[in-house]
Amino acid sequence: MNTVRIGVMDKEIRYVERLSAYLNRYGSNAWNVAAFTDEGILEKYMEERRVDLLVATGGEELKKLHRKYPERSYVILSEEAVDNGLSGVSGQNVLFIYRYQSAKIIGECIKDFMECAGLTINSSKVRVVLHSPVGRCGKSTLAKEFVSLGVGGKWLYVGMEDYGGTGAGESTGDDFLYYMKERREEEVLDIISNCEGIISSPFSMFDVRRVSREDMEWFFDVFEKEKNYRGVLFDMGTALIENYNLMLVFDYVVVPFINGGNSLSKKRHFEELLNAYELNELMEKMHFIDMNSEISSMEELKKILL
Repeated sequence: MNTVRIGVMDKEIRYVERLSAYLNRYGSNAWNVAAFTDEGILEKYMEERRVDLLVATGGEELKKLHRKYPERSYVILSEEAVDNGLSGVSGQNVLFIYRYQSAKIIGECIKDFMECAGLTINSSKVRVVLHSPVGRCGKSTLAKEFVSLGVGGKWLYVGMEDYGGTGAGESTGDDFLYYMKERREEEVLDIISNCEGIISSPFSMFDVRRVSREDMEWFFDVFEKEKNYRGVLFDMGTALIENYNLMLVFDYVVVPFINGGNSLSKKRHFEELLNAYELNELMEKMHFIDMNSEISSMEELKKILL
């Protein structure tokens, strides 16, 4: 299992928004959390997609889901400090948590419960994204060279640059992006097998900006089945500015920059932006590479990934 998929259900919109947002940050790239306030939408979602763990308040709908999916794991957000038996849900795959406590404590309890239930990450592929607030710094050239040299094994390059495509319908990235959005596993694996390690950027930056965290998680699940690769490098442009949450699914966030003038100012602004939004977990994954350093950028990238 690559990513544990968690559903959070509660009638209080503010509560479910804050809890699910915290759990997404707490679980980093290990958890993919979806929030619900409508029981009907949750049930439809569980019919169509995998949900490994449901975190929810009690009620008839929860009883119904537990009967329908007894193999799933459940965390009951209880109104009482202990289980009063009124939820109607019980078993070794069920945990009761007092809902009126900090999200941090709830997150820690869920993490411990998941480990006991065997809901853990088993990812063998290295996930890397290269992004830079500085234009024309050599980021794409560095990534492609790293892949072509086969440093430490075979790597896949996936272009998602704004203007990296060659022309409408001419890029492998167009097909790749379409099949990824459509969840067509066989076609995605076929592209990976025949692309010689390079999937070029799609023609349209607007299509790239529609890529969601859920799309990425699905791709990583599929990519685990491709045995020949050690990892993948995504070369991303402003799509990450649209949704910085995408960065959290990667093991490494590599940020090339040029140490001087306006480029250095942009790099500092980028760091200030992340600090302003308290994206601490993202900063922990981030590695900056000075493209003008005496140590070559390739050697710096090797140090980070190997």
